[in-house]
Amino acid sequence: MQKTFICKHCKREKPANPRLKGNQEYCGDIKCQRARKAAWQRKKMAGDGDYRANKKESNKQWRKSRPAHQYQRQYRQGHPDYVKKNREQQRIRNKKRSTLVSAEKIVKLDALTNIGSNTYIMTPYKENASGKIVKLDTLLVQLVSIQQDKPNLSAACP
Repeated sequence: MQKTFICKHCKREKPANPRLKGNQEYCGDIKCQRARKAAWQRKKMAGDGDYRANKKESNKQWRKSRPAHQYQRQYRQGHPDYVKKNREQQRIRNKKRSTLVSAEKIVKLDALTNIGSNTYIMTPYKENASGKIVKLDTLLVQLVSIQQDKPNLSAACP
């Protein structure tokens, strides 16, 4: 009779591989093998400082040779199906947003809020006619009132 085991990932009973020595914990399905590898990497990262340092340096070098804006642009160029699906999902999100309630829930109406003496939070608001969602960051500024006396024009003229 063939030995069986319960896979840690899919939780199904599977026949054990006779070529593997010891207790088999994962079956040969691709998802289960990915889970096995991920578990091994988590354990290795937690317990092996050299492995962690090498991985960090490798990631640093990879990121240095592939700036984020170029990586994303290349990914989108190479995956047109992803771009199409993402645009369709964004249209759905835009429709949901426009049908929820008026812009009062989206746009902060009290964009200028006093939080201290001469200190204000200003949130830029620009109505976008293109229909695209634009992320606008909050800007913390200090407003200083400069009062000058009226210039004496007669003293400047000879």
